Amino acid sequence: MRHLHANLKPGERIDKLFVDFILSTVEEKEFKYLKSKREFKRKTYFFEHHINWRGRKYNEGNRSVQFDISINVSSTKYRKWETEFYNLEQNLGTGIDGTRVDYIEGWEKDYYEHGWYDLVKFDNVDLMEKINENIKNAGFNFFEHYQSLDLAITELKKFPIKNLEFIIDFYLIQDKWQDAYDFFESNKHWHEQQEKSEGSNPKSQYSMNRRKPFELRKEKLKNWAQHRL
Repeated sequence: MRHLHANLKPGERIDKLFVDFILSTVEEKEFKYLKSKREFKRKTYFFEHHINWRGRKYNEGNRSVQFDISINVSSTKYRKWETEFYNLEQNLGTGIDGTRVDYIEGWEKDYYEHGWYDLVKFDNVDLMEKINENIKNAGFNFFEHYQSLDLAITELKKFPIKNLEFIIDFYLIQDKWQDAYDFFESNKHWHEQQEKSEGSNPKSQYSMNRRKPFELRKEKLKNWAQHRL
């Protein structure tokens, strides 16, 4: 069994293997290595694509060297637009979509147990080559959905309630008000039900997390519809 760079501290060892095995693959797709953040990042016209990894808290020497990987999409440009368009007091963060690779469609789970890769338990070359293969296939495929606003809308519509605000906004950014209005009218019912059941409680999950974003978009679309008459 090949244990590479076993003399390094766990965090340094994990980073070294990502550079050795993954960097050249993602560089071909214009990702850059951000050492301090432990990630590969690519900027497109509207979105940022991220491949992150983190070591387990209890890693120690060559006894335990475990890590996990996340695939994420963010958009600084969108959050700036959102803050200005809705006159928000603060930016709401840049995240759009993504998760640990455990939940990325098509990510094969060889050498991945209970949410972790383990450099002590498995041959390091085999493990890292499998990760590289997964990034080429499942990882890059995930990012393909976020190459444009229209592609993103199609992907986000798989979960329309969860992503309602994003979908409406991505229409509005393109000045597709009618599409945004139609989507809102077809998918507003869950929010209206939550307002009836939880809206009176300011500490409910709905009131704290979903109510204001929903109401802001409802108001914008209502004003647009009224001015069309």
